[in-house]
Amino acid sequence: MTYIVPNYFIENNVKNFTKIDNLFCLNYINKQNSDSISIRTTMHCMILLLDGSKVIHLKDTDIHINYNEVCFLTQNNYFMSERVTTDLNYKSVIIYFDDKFIFDLIQKYNIKTDVTDKNHIIKIDYSKDRLLKNNISLFQDYLNQKLDNNLLKLKIEEIILHSLRINKKLFASFLQAVTATSQDRVKFILESNIDLIQTLEDMCNITRLSQNQLRRYIKKEYNLTPKIWIDTQRLEKATLILKNTDKTITDISTECGYSTVSWFISQFKKQYNQTPKEFRHKT
Repeated sequence: MTYIVPNYFIENNVKNFTKIDNLFCLNYINKQNSDSISIRTTMHCMILLLDGSKVIHLKDTDIHINYNEVCFLTQNNYFMSERVTTDLNYKSVIIYFDDKFIFDLIQKYNIKTDVTDKNHIIKIDYSKDRLLKNNISLFQDYLNQKLDNNLLKLKIEEIILHSLRINKKLFASFLQAVTATSQDRVKFILESNIDLIQTLEDMCNITRLSQNQLRRYIKKEYNLTPKIWIDTQRLEKATLILKNTDKTITDISTECGYSTVSWFISQFKKQYNQTPKEFRHKT
């Protein structure tokens, strides 16, 4: 199973999951290690490791997050996640935020992002920084006491500003990555999760847009209806896999989001006037 976050937490009313205006916060405690689970993100996030450690398995590398480190990830990342307890304890706080929050923050505090590097995942070590440690501890207290959203949001801003202070160049490269992908957020999310999309409702859930907003977006960007867009994207993905891999027709059907192989073959033949097998042999 692949978890789409924070969507999964919102839809399932997960315990210790808090909405803070346009932000979301998961206060997570566990006493067991975990196997790797698949995760895809639809918002940017900040992971605060309070006890134990976490391993994020990316396509080309592994990111180890340890106690006294804060990790920032841009939206639309796909990874495997594995938690590791210390003396049967694992604690973390994950804060999800959108482009608007970042742009408002940059403007509010006049943050300069005069770097060319774009890092979609960064870690800030605050083990020797008393100020950031204190801010994170206070944020936990605010969260546990369910204080006013304005106070919680202000404390989140302070944590981010302290992260910027500790390593300005690295954090600026994260802000650059956010800025670079902002205009194409919906496009990236839809195209990266085509295997999980079956209906218009799925598209709305994964992008957090209303049906009318999504229809307007698809019309503007692709000049298509959502249904035709889904069908087109699936089949285009299928042709790429057929051309460049030896995967079976059954595996390709599943990977492209078709419920049955026969339906995949039928739709493929309707679009390209040949079966997937015939297409593969001719390319």
